[in-house]
Amino acid sequence: GLAEARSTVMSMSLDKITSADSASGQTTVDPKGYLTSLSSTKIASAADVGDVNKARLLLKSVRDTNPKHAPGWIAAARVEEAAGKTAQARKLIMEGCEVCPDSEDVWLESARLHSQDQAKTILAAAARRMPNAVK
Repeated sequence: GLAEARSTVMSMSLDKITSADSASGQTTVDPKGYLTSLSSTKIASAADVGDVNKARLLLKSVRDTNPKHAPGWIAAARVEEAAGKTAQARKLIMEGCEVCPDSEDVWLESARLHSQDQAKTILAAAARRMPNAVK
């Protein structure tokens, strides 16, 4: 599972580091750089893909049964974003803005997911919709 994949990634990274320094006979590991590279490494194992699909199904059910529940839209968009599907995340959160037009959080999430120029337009629409919003 995930532990095996992490172990494989770690041993591959360590092998790469040691082979690069084998000429000098010394091995140096930059712990911060190594941890940063580990956190940026995506492991798309079957379990991870299955978890994303389960989350998608669950959140679709939440949106279908309670479409006015803003956190369901936000969570669905974040699952898509985490899965690397930014366009789908943007599409979902814009749909959330239409279904939950009085939710400041949905509008703010939409602005976060879009480019700066698009975010300005989104926030302007939110301000027109909710002139007394505090966020």
